[in-house]
Amino acid sequence: MLLFTIIYFSASIVLMGNQYRPLAPGLIYVRYACIIVCFTILILVYFRKKGLTITRFPSFFAFYIFIIWVLFSLSVILSEILHDSFPTQGMFFLLVVPFIYYTVMPYVTNLSGPIIHYSLFAANFIYILISFITVPVQFLPYYGVVANPNGFGQIGAIAVISGIFLLFTLPGRRKLTMVLMCAAIVLSLVGVILSSSRTSILVIGMVTLIFAAYSIVIQKNMKPLLMIILAGIIGWFSPIKELFITGMVDKFSTFYHEGDLLNGRLGIWEIVFNDSALFGNGEYYFQKFFEGAHNSIVYILGVYGIVPALLLTIFLLLLIVIGFLNILKNKNDKFAIFPFVIIVTFFLFSMTEAMFGLIGNGITIAFYHVVGILLFKAKMKKEAKNSSPI
Repeated sequence: MLLFTIIYFSASIVLMGNQYRPLAPGLIYVRYACIIVCFTILILVYFRKKGLTITRFPSFFAFYIFIIWVLFSLSVILSEILHDSFPTQGMFFLLVVPFIYYTVMPYVTNLSGPIIHYSLFAANFIYILISFITVPVQFLPYYGVVANPNGFGQIGAIAVISGIFLLFTLPGRRKLTMVLMCAAIVLSLVGVILSSSRTSILVIGMVTLIFAAYSIVIQKNMKPLLMIILAGIIGWFSPIKELFITGMVDKFSTFYHEGDLLNGRLGIWEIVFNDSALFGNGEYYFQKFFEGAHNSIVYILGVYGIVPALLLTIFLLLLIVIGFLNILKNKNDKFAIFPFVIIVTFFLFSMTEAMFGLIGNGITIAFYHVVGILLFKAKMKKEAKNSSPI
């Protein structure tokens, strides 16, 4: 759990910088040093427990999805070569992601037990605590130690989502632990509201509906829905309501009256679509814009081209399908919904932010992590039974 927490936390250091406030060199070194050390330890554990073997796919569907990822990676490599760049990003997609994210991390997870949600919650909630302790809430939108409100909202949303899942899967149902978890979730939600991040609120709302539907339809349990309704009623009659109206509703209303609900992103996307080419416009394409792509697919389209963007879109959509099928096939497994939730969360954030890159942030790595669990789940479970926990 500690290694995964450090990986998720270190990766999200990137959110502390942007084009207007570059990340301090010291933080960059710390970020990469922590990630490299943790990855090295995981790889050593992987080889010690497993050795280098060929991993089998649990289904043809999983195999086809992996092939699409390989084709996407190759298309990025081709795009980089055509634009006279060394294919760093493409090679990362083709080699590093399948080995470390899809194979090593899920395998070690199977040895250690289902701990991704623990690590993901801890990594993001630490940012929430550090922000409220070190940066006073003096004006809205609030973004704490992060470089912009949307980044802080993203961190808060992931803490809320992983916290809710953790709350409903806590062993023993200890009252003190549950009270502390509820307090942590509320604090994270307050952080999201203070950030005025519309995407983060949307993601929390969507995932909450998924949890409710899963509890009612799959688990035949109405308690989570009743708890959600109760939490909503309490929130409506608490100061959270005023914070929500002041930050979120007013922001939405302002953009609506200005006729720009997407805050200028639609104009950028239109330009990118007009400039689109089969294999993109090169890695420096978005430097001519005042703002970035604010969309993972649009970013891939502008930099690497139509072919990689189409392959990535198909890959993401098929992952949603296989995540949903995983729930249906494992109705008695209370952790089966988690990969689907992370994939949906990542997909929704990808529609408003560029999430792919070298390393990525915490939710990007968690996304890769659960993809590996889905693609190689059956094989890894069989092997894990013959291995001792670490």
